[in-house]
Amino acid sequence: MNMVDVELRYSRIWRAAVGLLATIGVVASLVFVSPSTNLVAFLVAAFTAGAVCLSIALGRDLPSSDLTYLVPRWAVLGGLFVLAVCGYAAAVGARTVALMLLVVGSSPPVISWLRSGTAEKPPREVRRRRPMKLPKASASLRQVVQTDGRPAPDWPMPKYLTAVVRSVGELSDDELCLAWRRSFTQLQRALGADRRQAMVDVRRAYLDELERRHPDSFATWLASNPRAAGNPARFFTYRAEH
Repeated sequence: MNMVDVELRYSRIWRAAVGLLATIGVVASLVFVSPSTNLVAFLVAAFTAGAVCLSIALGRDLPSSDLTYLVPRWAVLGGLFVLAVCGYAAAVGARTVALMLLVVGSSPPVISWLRSGTAEKPPREVRRRRPMKLPKASASLRQVVQTDGRPAPDWPMPKYLTAVVRSVGELSDDELCLAWRRSFTQLQRALGADRRQAMVDVRRAYLDELERRHPDSFATWLASNPRAAGNPARFFTYRAEH
């Protein structure tokens, strides 16, 4: 199992644990906090979260069909989050701060940041390389999966990639885009030709899966002249024409 799959599985476990903690907190809020306080806290938090989500969505030029789904969803999640915090605060008091720090400190972005700070640094010539831009739709994206300026040869898929492809097929669109972004950093840090080639093959598998699921969005992403380290999520996680 490669490190990307480990990180994605950890992300799933973390979200499930946070969801369970949030559910317990909401129940505690309903038990220990008055209904009027819960209502006010929920409405204020929902309005704030919805406004922030709306601002971000408008900045990304999402269509109205996506806005009607995203804004209410994040508004409800924001309101429930505040209710959960109120419930824990009423039940355990100041220890709620420690619980929140534990949740944030164990979150996948923080863990990834800590790992990047303690991981072995690549040679200087690798660190100085600038992200290579992907070509437009007239060329093949798979030819620039590497970052050292040399196109990746069209080698046959190694045997070990069979397991990778199976796990890639189980990822959601969001997880697949996240895996693509993280694999760029992992490719830059890979030491040795074998490890670099392994990461190149994994990135090819991600591209194949994105193209298989959303061929039209894949072509649109390719035509946008994206960076090799860019985030393709807006092309694949929202059913919108960009």
